[in-house]
Amino acid sequence: MAKPRNILFGVLLLSVLFSLMPILALAFEQDTEIDLTFPCTYNGTICELTTQCNISVLYPNGSKMVENQEATYEGTGIANYTIPDSSINGNYKVPLSCTFPDGNSEEGNADFKITPNGEEPDLAKTIIYLALIGMIFCLFLLCVWGLFKINDLGWRTGLLAFTYILINGFLLMCWKSAELFLTSIPFIEIVFKILYIVSNIAYFPVFLLLVTYLLIKLTDEKNINTLVARGYDEDLAKRIGSRRRR
Repeated sequence: MAKPRNILFGVLLLSVLFSLMPILALAFEQDTEIDLTFPCTYNGTICELTTQCNISVLYPNGSKMVENQEATYEGTGIANYTIPDSSINGNYKVPLSCTFPDGNSEEGNADFKITPNGEEPDLAKTIIYLALIGMIFCLFLLCVWGLFKINDLGWRTGLLAFTYILINGFLLMCWKSAELFLTSIPFIEIVFKILYIVSNIAYFPVFLLLVTYLLIKLTDEKNINTLVARGYDEDLAKRIGSRRRR
């Protein structure tokens, strides 16, 4: 029988997963021309040609992109409006109202979402991204633990290099996850993107430092072994080697 705390953990995990899933909405690709369409009906029939529909568009942060602009309507039952800006990811609010020939009017909305590739992330993608981030983080903790437990120079250098690669991968996954799931707070995506780019730029100097560190340690170890072979005590040989480096 499952323990209550295990059941509670499962419920919390599912809650987090479903909270990351966006509310279904029309999705468009970032930085592309968006021709937003919406149906126009009145009393169950297609609106007449003289119907006028006005539209407003609000950015994800609530600021106005378009305010009370007339949409194009040609009597087909479908009105459309070309969105002037599609550079920002996130959920857009689109309140609209249509005024009919008899003077009556109705209000509605045509909300949409902009994503990097025009796709809505689903539960499967959410699980995959969370699993990859969790796996990379666990490997990172394992490497850090190994750095404190392993004294072999070769292994320590290898673990340092692998840890840096894991950090780079972790930043990449955080950037892509923020890009897909945190479109309403784009600054987080920008932060992870900058950190990932910086970590890529630092690849060469970091590995150059690791190679330099390895060569220095190997030289020290060789000198210590030489002194020990000549009859010096190991501790004394290490102190002599330390003085030589200075």
